[in-house]
Amino acid sequence: MADAPRPPAPDGVPLLGHGLAFARDPFGSIEAWASEAGVVRLTFPGRSLYLVTEPALVEEVLVERHDAFTIGRQQLETFDGVEDHAVTATSGDRWRRLRRHLHPAFTWEGIQAYGPRMAERVAADVDRWADGEELALLRSMRHLTLHVLGDTLLGVDLDGREAVVLEAADALVDRADPRRVGQVLPDWVPTPTERRFERRVAALDDFVASIVADSDPGDSDVCGVLLAAHERGDLSMAAVQDNLTALLLAGHDSTAVTLTYAWYELSRHPDVRSRLADEVEAVVGTGLPDTGDFEALERTRNVLRETLRLYPPAWAVNREAAEPVTLGGYQLPAGAQLTIPLWALHRDERYWDDPESFDPARWTRDVDRPAYAYAPFSGGPRHCIGMRFARLELAMALATMLGRVRLEVTADGPLTFAPSLSLRPETELRATVRRP
Repeated sequence: MADAPRPPAPDGVPLLGHGLAFARDPFGSIEAWASEAGVVRLTFPGRSLYLVTEPALVEEVLVERHDAFTIGRQQLETFDGVEDHAVTATSGDRWRRLRRHLHPAFTWEGIQAYGPRMAERVAADVDRWADGEELALLRSMRHLTLHVLGDTLLGVDLDGREAVVLEAADALVDRADPRRVGQVLPDWVPTPTERRFERRVAALDDFVASIVADSDPGDSDVCGVLLAAHERGDLSMAAVQDNLTALLLAGHDSTAVTLTYAWYELSRHPDVRSRLADEVEAVVGTGLPDTGDFEALERTRNVLRETLRLYPPAWAVNREAAEPVTLGGYQLPAGAQLTIPLWALHRDERYWDDPESFDPARWTRDVDRPAYAYAPFSGGPRHCIGMRFARLELAMALATMLGRVRLEVTADGPLTFAPSLSLRPETELRATVRRP
C-alpha cells in the first residue's frame, strides 16, 4: 500500500477548494468530477472526501470489503440528536443486532400482506381530491405516503397528525444541506436552523412516544416487533423509539419524492402515461391493485425503475474507511470519508444510453452493464431494509392513482434539486387533478 498513489484532485479554488463549484451547481459539479477518475479527492472548508464512481469499486466498498468501511462521520453528525440509536446511525455488532431485530417486520412474505391496505389507503386519499383542484405535488405525496406507512408498518392512523412528522423531516433536511453556512460552524453555535431542528425533533420524540404507548408487543407491525425485542431485554426503549423515528422520517419521504418525480415525468410523456393507464386497466380492472398484480404491472414497475434511476431519493451513499485501504489502485488513509454519488452513476453514459432521457423501455432491453451502475437502495449488508416495502408501495400507489386520476404537473422554472438527505425538488411543482 505504501507505493500506491493518492487519488487525483480536480481543480479547486484557494481556501474554498471544491466548495464554491458545489454550491453553485451541486449535481453538475459531481458529474464533472466523476468523469475524471473512479476515485477523486475533493476538499471543502473544514473537511475532505473521496468521490467513488466506478461501479466495481462501489461494489467493493458496499459488498466485497464492507467490513473495511463503516458509516461516514457525516451521516452520524446528520442524525445526531434524532436517530442516535437507530439502524441508520449505528455500526458493528450494535448495527447487526438492530438489523436482526428489525428483519421480521420486513420479510417479503410479511410485506406482501400489506398490498391491499396500501391501495385502500392511497385510494382514500386520492378520492378526496376534487376534479380541477391544484395540489402542491410533493406535499400531497408526503401526506399520502405517511398515511400508508402508518396504516401498514406502524398500525396507527396518522390522518390529521402529519404536521409533526413533516416539520421534523423538513428541519432535518435543512440541517443536513451541505450548502448551509452553519455546516462549518462549531456544534455549540445556536444557529436558527439548529434551534428549529431541536424544537421539531422534541415534538416528534413526544409523538413517537405516544405511538409506542398505544402499541402492543404482540402486534406484527414494526412497533410490535421492536417492543417484543424490548420486553425480551434485547433492545433499549431508546432504540425502539429512534428506529420508529427513522422509519417515519425516511420511510415516507423517499417514497413521496419518487412518486413526485414519476408524475412529473408522466406529465411530460403523455404517451408513456397512456400506456401505463392501459396496463392498469388490463391488469387491475375497475377495482384496486393487489400484491398479486405486482409482477403483471411490468410497465408500472419499469416507470418506477426509471424514475429511481434519474432521481434517486438517497442520491449519495456515505462510508468511512475503518482502516488504511487501497481502492482502485489509490491509497486512502484510515478515517477517509467516501461518497458514492448515485446521481452520477445513474447518469453515466458509459453504462446508460442517452442517460438524461426518461425512457422506461430501456428496462425491457437486454443490456450488459455492471451491477452497481444502478443502486437506488444502496447495496451490500447495509442496503435499505425497507427496499421491498418501498417497491411494493410505489407500484400499488402509482397503479391506484392511475386508475382514478390524471395529474397534470407544472413547474415554476427549470427543475433543480436540494443536495441534502433526499433529492427533493427545489423547483415548485404543482399538479392539477383531472378525473377520467
